[in-house]
Amino acid sequence: MGRRVALAAGVGALLGLAWWGVFALISSGAVCSFEDWGCLGTFVMTVPVFAVVAAALGWVALRSLGVSRAGLVAVPATLMSVVAMVLLLGLPFLAFLVFAALYALIAVLTR
Repeated sequence: MGRRVALAAGVGALLGLAWWGVFALISSGAVCSFEDWGCLGTFVMTVPVFAVVAAALGWVALRSLGVSRAGLVAVPATLMSVVAMVLLLGLPFLAFLVFAALYALIAVLTR
């Protein structure tokens, strides 16, 4: 049980770092312009794409690490984490903790 939770938290932490990186890239203006809806439009289009890709990557990572019911951990934890991070939009550095905590929590609940 402890191994499953630790692996899930580790995968969640890595996905949280990816969220932070994507958000930093968008907010820096490197991939969008600050005119009209440029960066906001980029963010709105990126959030659902990130959620799907992160859930798939989390699922694959947990499955390759031998975690049972990897899909039941990765999909809801990723979706809840993305929603939480959209609500905490001004605090992107918390993504590491939010993703790790929710992945660990879901790993405990779905054992």
